[in-house]
Amino acid sequence: PRDIIVGDGEGVVVIPAKIAVEVAEEAFEQTVFEDFVEEQVMAGRSIFGIYPPDDAAKAEFAAWRAARKR
Repeated sequence: PRDIIVGDGEGVVVIPAKIAVEVAEEAFEQTVFEDFVEEQVMAGRSIFGIYPPDDAAKAEFAAWRAARKR
């Protein structure tokens, strides 16, 4: 009851209600980070160092995010 069930062509996931907010917040954060990575790669940058992010990429992401208020 109250659990969240999400499905697509690849499968189904059940998210227990007690952690649904935490999962949603983490998913949002990951999506924003992937927007940053996509923008960087589309501008010609290599994915190495930004995915997964090293310390420099983490700082760049923080600045990118602050500039966009995301």
